[in-house]
Amino acid sequence: MLNVTIRKQFASNGRAGFALDAAFAANQGITVLFGASGSGKTTTLRSIAGMVTPDAGRISLGESLYFDSATRVNLAIQKRRVGFVFQDYLLFPHLTAAENVAYGAKSRHDHERRRHVDEMLKLVGVDYASECRPGELSGGEQQRVALARALASEPAILLLDEPLSAVDVTTRARLLDEIVEVQRKTGIPFLYVTHSPADAVRIGDHLLLMAEGRIVQQGKPLEVFNAPLNVPAARVVGTENILVGQVAAHQPEEGISIVDLGHCRMVIPSVELAEGTRITLGIRAEDIIISRERVNRTSARNLIAGTVKHLLRDGESVELVADCGIDLKVRITPQAEHALELAPGVEIYLLIKASSCHILP
Repeated sequence: MLNVTIRKQFASNGRAGFALDAAFAANQGITVLFGASGSGKTTTLRSIAGMVTPDAGRISLGESLYFDSATRVNLAIQKRRVGFVFQDYLLFPHLTAAENVAYGAKSRHDHERRRHVDEMLKLVGVDYASECRPGELSGGEQQRVALARALASEPAILLLDEPLSAVDVTTRARLLDEIVEVQRKTGIPFLYVTHSPADAVRIGDHLLLMAEGRIVQQGKPLEVFNAPLNVPAARVVGTENILVGQVAAHQPEEGISIVDLGHCRMVIPSVELAEGTRITLGIRAEDIIISRERVNRTSARNLIAGTVKHLLRDGESVELVADCGIDLKVRITPQAEHALELAPGVEIYLLIKASSCHILP
């Protein structure tokens, strides 16, 4: 098991800047470190690898102690048995795929080294390209070679820093499945950095949610994304609507409570809080459904009238802000925007399930 407790303060123009203060454990399988850019994910990986020296803390993998500020242990990079797959591959352009992988292999006799290189290339499915140079390979093939090179050193753990950010969607999906398969075959723990929720859910056995240098929540990926436990976690996973109100009433026979948000009310799953208690709710924009007409028979407990305030088109989706007395953000498709003839000033109804309202401490 990997155990990490580290603190690192960075200075900016002579003043205290970004601070990393992270503590977590990662077991077998694939542990995903998820968060926005600048949250400290890469610095955490580099601290584990020995590329960054923490100000204080302890890093250990099983019986191996990598870093301990209390006893002044700071094991050299080459002694840590850590494989690292970088975002931009960092393959040597003048070497063939086999030569790149051989560079990462431990010292062996020539025959053993060649056999080991062949095994690594076969493991990641690019043995056919062993004599090709990086410039002759696709992005996906280059990434496989980089993975083979990292594994060739026979690491005790593999760190992957957003390794698929430069490949297309189709290749990305295939490589994710291959990374899972490689992890299962090697049996070593993988620590995988990404800011893609889809990637995290697809490959992660465990997820560490990171914000502003701290781990704010952890658990199984779907559980974390579907039920953030606090406001920082909600913001990281994309819970766009964070609402503050008061508990107005309880209906225990129906298993619900009612929250007064000032200009509208929201039905939520039953909570054991006294009426008048301040409460914070998180609702994901994609969990809200829009209708142009009032719907009387629906499973959604919340039907809220509003008007379109503005629309923001962002590639394959549209973010709509609805004025319901409070502003609520809704994420829809361009097709839905067109079919519903949505525009600023149009009257709409928002349908929200009670179960989509997450209670945040």
